[in-house]
Amino acid sequence: MLLRNSIWNMAGAALPAITALATVPLLISALGVEGYGIVTLIAAVIGYFAVLDVNFSAGAIKFLAESHTAKDRERFAETFWFGAMFYGALGLLGATIIYFSAELFLLRFFEVSPSAREQTVTAFKIAAAGFLLTQVQNYLLVVPQALQRYDRSAQSEAFFGIFVNIASVVVAMAGGGIVGVTLVRISISSMNVLYLTWLIRQFDLHLAFRFPSKTTRNSLVSFSAYAYLSKIASTLHEHGDKLIVGALAGPVAVTFYSVPATLASRILGLTYRLSSVIYPSASSLAASERIDELRPMYLSAMRYVTYINLIALGMIVLAGDEFLQRWVGESFLEKGYPVLVLMTLALLVDSFTNIPSLVNDALGHPKVTGKFALARGLIGIGLVYIGTATAGIMGAAVAHLLASILMTACFLLFVHGRTVPISFSDAWRDGFGRSVMVGFFILAVLLPVKWLFLDGLLGTVAIVSTAVVALGIAGFMFIVSVDQRTALLSMFRRLGV
Repeated sequence: MLLRNSIWNMAGAALPAITALATVPLLISALGVEGYGIVTLIAAVIGYFAVLDVNFSAGAIKFLAESHTAKDRERFAETFWFGAMFYGALGLLGATIIYFSAELFLLRFFEVSPSAREQTVTAFKIAAAGFLLTQVQNYLLVVPQALQRYDRSAQSEAFFGIFVNIASVVVAMAGGGIVGVTLVRISISSMNVLYLTWLIRQFDLHLAFRFPSKTTRNSLVSFSAYAYLSKIASTLHEHGDKLIVGALAGPVAVTFYSVPATLASRILGLTYRLSSVIYPSASSLAASERIDELRPMYLSAMRYVTYINLIALGMIVLAGDEFLQRWVGESFLEKGYPVLVLMTLALLVDSFTNIPSLVNDALGHPKVTGKFALARGLIGIGLVYIGTATAGIMGAAVAHLLASILMTACFLLFVHGRTVPISFSDAWRDGFGRSVMVGFFILAVLLPVKWLFLDGLLGTVAIVSTAVVALGIAGFMFIVSVDQRTALLSMFRRLGV
């Protein structure tokens, strides 16, 4: 089930992302450079208002999963309605602020041509409703996830994510402009909310309204308050470094820094979706006091996800220079490619904490995760400032890597054997350590071949193909468990392979 949920969860994010990438040139052509920029900026401003969210969804998934496992329908309903009331109120608050501050945002932050001002204000006000719908939509998605029905949540994300991108292009090409595109996106969000409401009713959860008890309120608020620290830390990690680079090295340096950094984070961000499905599973095991079943799940998940991340790292390092050259131009090679490699390594090291953090939270210790995440954000920002002041964007990238190594090591050593009931030595030996050693060995052999002998598109294709085959064979031999390897071989024989 865990593997199936992981694949569904990643597909739910990957398919809309691919569609969005493919439709960007069409939207730019239909809306014009300024029009597309306005739509993007409106979406960014709406997205930043999500900082109002204190991460209630994390607590909701945990307590919904626990209540469902314990067949406690009363607590399940109380948890659901508390979250629904919170996100409804949050959405209304944010939508009101956005609507009435539309002209202020336009005058202060947007530099648009006079002919586009009225349309921009109108689109911004319409988008205020989108904030409300997005909050409700994102909360409703946690219900199938808490029930470990990632197939249904991913189907919703994939269908409506693809639909909204294609519909935006159709409306833009029909002359709808930025107002038309904004309206169609709001309309599809409304349809998504209606679909999710129908879907939840199909689960037969007996969700008659129940005002949450004091115990339920306190549990959710306490858990989410610490989970919010992680959200603040991720905001620092995602945006703070760019502000520092811009302040110390200028906007040109930001471009050379942010483009490769964004590429690396998007690719490894997709693999995080493979990890996150362990959260409701671990919550359910904790609720039913089956902690002994957590150990094999935890070690397998760490081993497989780490190896998949290493494969992603290998592809970025081996093909990153060629991709940057063809995507954004040859000028990015000298400065952008080293940043890409260093940032990918930093994100890889950070990813070692994903599954331990999720399990740590599922077992009721969000305080530990939140404090370490906040420390990671603050230390990272401090080191990035020093690195940028000393060596520009290369210094910033090195600082990220150093912060990742330091805080990841501290976190893993602290939680294992304490809040996560598995020793660090076991996690290294039977979990992520094996994947690290096998993956890095293969990449260490292939990298000199690329850098010393191969060049150009054909050389990149050859080395990437070799890496895929080598990593695949090594994964089958050393990462896949004996039982799963036997089952795979048996399946291949039946298929006549």
